[in-house]
Amino acid sequence: MELVSVNGRITPPGEAAVSPLDRGFLYGDSVYETLRTYGRVPFRLGPHIDRLRRSAWALGIPHERAAVDPGVAVAALLEAADAAESASTGAAGAGKVPAAAPQGHPDRALRIILTRGVGGIGYDPADCGPPTVVVHVRPMPLLPAEWYREGVDVAVVPVTRNAISALDPAIKSSNLLNNYLAWEAGRRLRVFEPILLNPDGLLAEGATSNLFVVRDGRLRTPDLGAGLLAGITRAAVIESARGGGIEVDETNLRPEALRAADEAFLTSTLKGVLPIRRVDGWPVREGRPGRLTRRVMELFAALVQAETKAGGAPGSMRR
Repeated sequence: MELVSVNGRITPPGEAAVSPLDRGFLYGDSVYETLRTYGRVPFRLGPHIDRLRRSAWALGIPHERAAVDPGVAVAALLEAADAAESASTGAAGAGKVPAAAPQGHPDRALRIILTRGVGGIGYDPADCGPPTVVVHVRPMPLLPAEWYREGVDVAVVPVTRNAISALDPAIKSSNLLNNYLAWEAGRRLRVFEPILLNPDGLLAEGATSNLFVVRDGRLRTPDLGAGLLAGITRAAVIESARGGGIEVDETNLRPEALRAADEAFLTSTLKGVLPIRRVDGWPVREGRPGRLTRRVMELFAALVQAETKAGGAPGSMRR
């Protein structure tokens, strides 16, 4: 079931509306979060909401003036989606065709957008607001099971990650043209995920993910100072790996560290832990997920299970 909440008003997507004078639409003057559920339980909702507020604070968006609290809006929207799905299932049981049948998988993906609100044409935000809160819920998109078993292809692309001094990637801004241009470059190379370097030529992150490499039995990931988003799943993976006795270094990495890695993988909310099999067309070591990557996947799945009692994480039940 797909629904949208705009300042607490819940409708199907085609009926949702935001003013054309909203700063999020006019200037990309907004921040966002993507989260998912496991067993219908949102995973780390609190950290996602906290990061949304930090991003808003960094842009000077007064999130506390919003018409509805984002966390409250998420809870109300999930409840509405449950009710709508139950109603459609009941209609099907009565011999009617439901408007939107369940997709065979119980979990959902959510996107929260917080904008500065409606204002006039021009950069001065003095008359803007209150902030607009949009939440979109949809069935959780599932990646092919074989991608978790075999890995995906990535490539280092020529599109450079935004400099911290320009638009700090630590701010989860809705202005995603930098990511989109990297994605287009990756599509031309026929890879699943493009990898961006920062202006100093250091590994930063994927267009939609954080990056980890394995070398000599140690897990390494780009330091936040290189200019990347502090991913919620990235933090969960570091936490679970260290808890499982795996050494993790947050450090500056050159692209050669990825190309010469023993193993490598991506992390994100919707991907979980996703192994990398090839970089720039060349296999990562044996071209299949390695022992440490598989262990990290197991540890992350255990952490998800402990927090949500849902039974697993992406790929954990499909290997």
